[in-house]
Amino acid sequence: MRVFITGASGWIGSAAVPELVGAGHQVVALARSQASATALEAAGAEVRRGDLDDLELLRREAAASDGVMHLAFKHDLVYSGDFQGAADADQQAIEAFGQALEGSGRPFVIASGTLGLAPGGSPPRRTA
Repeated sequence: MRVFITGASGWIGSAAVPELVGAGHQVVALARSQASATALEAAGAEVRRGDLDDLELLRREAAASDGVMHLAFKHDLVYSGDFQGAADADQQAIEAFGQALEGSGRPFVIASGTLGLAPGGSPPRRTA
């Protein structure tokens, strides 16, 4: 199975990639930095350089895959005070994946970045 993964060098992705590769799956991983790309290649993944803002890349890789794992989230925006910007980027990425996968029956797994909220906290509400 060819699996496209965002957030492949992150907390969940760094555990998922070796498991998938070890089980014989072809992993195609999105990497923002050269350091991440190097680590992912060492783990046995093919790398596509880019980020969540490259919606055409996300659509293309989703369409070429047997399934997608979306594990990325723009934590850097959250830490700088722009939770809404991070949430908007995540929504756009999810919509791009949905466009590519709609009606295909191929799996789409999401691990949201909302667990980064403080206990009892809630994200700001979208107003438009």
